[in-house]
Amino acid sequence: MALRVRPPRLAAGARLGLVAPSSPTLEPSTTARGVRTLESLGFVTELAPHAGCTYGYLAGRDQDRADDLLTMLERPDIDGVVCVQGGCGALRTAMALDPQRLARLRDRPPKVFVGYSDITVLHALIGRALGWVTFYGPMVLSMAHPSPYLLAGWRRALMSAEPFTVDPDPDDPYVETLVPGQAEGELAGGCLTLLAALIGTPWEPELGGRILFFEDVDEEPYRIERYLSQLIAAGRLDGVAGIVVGEHTDCGPKRPGPTLGLEQVFRDCLAPLGVPTLYHLPVGHGRHLATLPLGARVRLDADAGTLAILQGGVA
Repeated sequence: MALRVRPPRLAAGARLGLVAPSSPTLEPSTTARGVRTLESLGFVTELAPHAGCTYGYLAGRDQDRADDLLTMLERPDIDGVVCVQGGCGALRTAMALDPQRLARLRDRPPKVFVGYSDITVLHALIGRALGWVTFYGPMVLSMAHPSPYLLAGWRRALMSAEPFTVDPDPDDPYVETLVPGQAEGELAGGCLTLLAALIGTPWEPELGGRILFFEDVDEEPYRIERYLSQLIAAGRLDGVAGIVVGEHTDCGPKRPGPTLGLEQVFRDCLAPLGVPTLYHLPVGHGRHLATLPLGARVRLDADAGTLAILQGGVA
């Protein structure tokens, strides 16, 4: 297993390119507030040319979104790339990327890339195509009303090369052991809906031997079960070393009638795998967002309820 390449850590004065590879922002003031927060942390920000565009439920035309992303990754004066928000459209962006321009990035130094939710697709693509460590974490819209936990996690993951532990949700520190045990491996994962959608694509992430985390938003238990069952039936969870179940925001039943609870779905689907499994770390769409380095080596201790990043995701 080849080690991922870590990008240089961010420091005050670093220039961040802000891209919108998925959905548009409906309230421009939310973007402005997020930009203000990033600048208050000492960063210089630059919105990509099409980051404010709208094309139905997409942030502009596919080729424009793809060109913005590649340009920000190519430019030597851009130290990190942060997505404005998720939503939908990242798969279309991935398909529109110029493969020759993408391949040439292998010969350039890596840089920080941050996003979550629909951006799961681009994390998978960058990991496959370039072998960079990327960061599943807060985007520009997340920075509009950040919690202290969110900001501390951002600084710790992106501005320091030191190992760290993902802290529990400060408002709800309960963490549940679904399957006991400990495991180490490279961190992989993202939004469950997108992990299922990536099956069979060129960018499908490798999960064997990895510590898998997943989270989701605005789904129902039966749909969460469907996505997990798809991954299991396709053999994609065979050999996974451990599992962290993150937040599933607004994922309760939305209609009357008999249903399983989310916790029962997780037990039914995941316990038979027999690998250490932890539930309810603040990874996902909640108020307190951890920043996780995809591709970094981590240690999961399901007995103690901890996920430790053994080596910082930045150099």
